[in-house]
Amino acid sequence: MSSRVLAPVLACAVLGAAGGALLRQEPPFHGGGHRPALLAEHEEGRAKRLRVLENALARSESGQLPPSVEGADRGFDVLTYDVWFGFDPAAQLLEGRVTMRVLGVKDGIAELPLDLDDSFEIQRTRRDDVDVTPVRRGAGKLVLPIDPPLRAEGRTSFTVNYRGLPPAGGALAFWRHGTVPAATTVAEPFGARDFWPCVDDPHDKATMTVSATLPAGFVFASIGKLTTRDETDGRRTFTWKLPQPVSTYLLPLNVTNYVTIEDTYTRLDGRTMPIVSYVLPENRDADALRLADIPRHLATLAALFGEYPYADTKYGIVASHFSGGMEHPTLTSVGANLLADPGRDLTVLLVHELSHQWWGDLVTMRTWDDIWLNEGFATYAEVLYAEKADGADPGLGMRARDDGLYAGALGPPVVADPADPFRNTGAVYRKGAWALHMLRSELGDATFFAGLLEWRRRHAFGTATRGDLRALYEELSGRDLKAFFDQWIETPYRPTLRIGYRTSPDAAQLTLTVTQTQTHAVVHPAAGPDDRRWYRFPLTVRLTGVDGRTADVTVPVTGRSATETFVVVNPLLAPLADLDVDPANVLLKVVETVGPY
Repeated sequence: MSSRVLAPVLACAVLGAAGGALLRQEPPFHGGGHRPALLAEHEEGRAKRLRVLENALARSESGQLPPSVEGADRGFDVLTYDVWFGFDPAAQLLEGRVTMRVLGVKDGIAELPLDLDDSFEIQRTRRDDVDVTPVRRGAGKLVLPIDPPLRAEGRTSFTVNYRGLPPAGGALAFWRHGTVPAATTVAEPFGARDFWPCVDDPHDKATMTVSATLPAGFVFASIGKLTTRDETDGRRTFTWKLPQPVSTYLLPLNVTNYVTIEDTYTRLDGRTMPIVSYVLPENRDADALRLADIPRHLATLAALFGEYPYADTKYGIVASHFSGGMEHPTLTSVGANLLADPGRDLTVLLVHELSHQWWGDLVTMRTWDDIWLNEGFATYAEVLYAEKADGADPGLGMRARDDGLYAGALGPPVVADPADPFRNTGAVYRKGAWALHMLRSELGDATFFAGLLEWRRRHAFGTATRGDLRALYEELSGRDLKAFFDQWIETPYRPTLRIGYRTSPDAAQLTLTVTQTQTHAVVHPAAGPDDRRWYRFPLTVRLTGVDGRTADVTVPVTGRSATETFVVVNPLLAPLADLDVDPANVLLKVVETVGPY
């Protein structure tokens, strides 16, 4: 890939400093709703977007094409990975061995295609302990033969030994704190192949055991439960095992001279679970204070979403090169620079990452276009946490996550480009959260929260799609939600509204006119008999009488035409001094004008 080809990607990434704003003039602001504000990009989203860009730039310099996106039906399922790494972080040379058990799901599977960066030398490949010769190697693929072909329900195992220098700008970063070497990884979205051979597709989950043999003084932190073994040459082997299946992008490698901070979480049933965080020794005392609220975070989210999914293992934080957060199961990576900054309140970031243990790790999006099922859920969890723990108003929380602009950071559709899922973080994170907030408002708290628990139950340790989410809430609510998902998930931008009102001479009636002025039409990926160009939604207005009394009125905007007029009873039975649109902040919109006519 040439630099010229990559230039549009870079342009999009720079533009995404505001969360992926679209190049379109937004309408003027005329009041009625909150004033547009400069909205900082979500911290985790910014870090992930820049990591993808760095990886793409590094690959362009090396002449390698970016990794292809998986998604085809392979006909087999990887059941387990047993991964071993041997290396010295100071040398930056990685040696590895991966054994995987594979189940056939249809007859006649004659090849096992694995993802692995071309920078690694393949030393040996075996099937069921018998040497085999790869069918082909290159373009980020290692293809192994299956002869005789694998049958449905048949099982076999493969082992790959490899070594080399990991690709520059890839998932594995070598760095230093002071004079001490460190190596840490963030593989989302396509970077697992940067340091180990695997089926790098979130839909193929597997249970994982991961080990590392290191020189004395180094510690390896990863997912699950830990055992250690001293080697005869003075090195030490750390082995981590997670019994629950997870996606390959969620396997981390974290190595330096970590020290631990330990705490305890009391589960919903009264049993306890260890909290073990791995931090840099020079920051241990400060980090202990900054991570002290993790038990409260766990208890609050467990009350909302059900028990912490990996309660039989642990939870903790590990200091990383990554200047954001990454939700590895049981061990969230957080930038060492963020942990070391005493002026930073990390509550929102820590809650966001912890919520991913449910939404992202336990239930994972099936394909990368649905990354909002991870990130939108986790962003809304920030709001739900503040509401549950501190009594915060969720509407105000959502208003703080909106720039108020028609074509701003939240302008693109929530559905992402599967080849570049973090390009438009404003849509994936904030607009995805808004979709959930509006769904909650439309269906009510009882149905919405019951749906979250059912979402977990149905898809735990598996993957799901936006279609699955729609089907679940249609089942629970008894409503057709096609219009809702089409307009808020598939469609870019948002409705822009002009609101006019008048009262009858005796003030007994209120006439309310709602006009949608946006130029775009609602997108309908699959045509339906009731599809409409305009948005449909319940709209609540707050009336303030000349005597200071207030009352709320809700009208059903149907989307059958650009302008709709509603004549309703004026509950105040008095002339109006003011009218406030969407006082609870449950609708993503721009209000251009509000006034009497």
